[in-house]
Amino acid sequence: LLSCHRMRPASEAAAEFPFVDFGGVSSGESDSLWGPDKRETRQEQADRAYGFVTEFLRNRPEREIAVVTHSSFLFTMFNAVFDCGDDEDLRSWFMTSEIRSVRISFSESQ
Repeated sequence: LLSCHRMRPASEAAAEFPFVDFGGVSSGESDSLWGPDKRETRQEQADRAYGFVTEFLRNRPEREIAVVTHSSFLFTMFNAVFDCGDDEDLRSWFMTSEIRSVRISFSESQ
């Protein structure tokens, strides 16, 4: 598997980007999801995306948030977590450096 898929240590990213607050990064210095012989399954990625949306985004006080991540994670989020209806543009693969503005809303489950 490609080592470029491994997360960098938070301290390394913080040193390179001193203007960014890394205080909310819970993964720390090691990437528990990466292994030289195992790739995250689609279900594991969907579960992680669901947790990101429901446990992080949903609880943020900001009304505008930029999410910067790998295209496969965004693709999973838009196809396995969000209800995009029949909007093929939202459900399509993200290209390199692509920006999409979306409004998300949450409803309590019945």
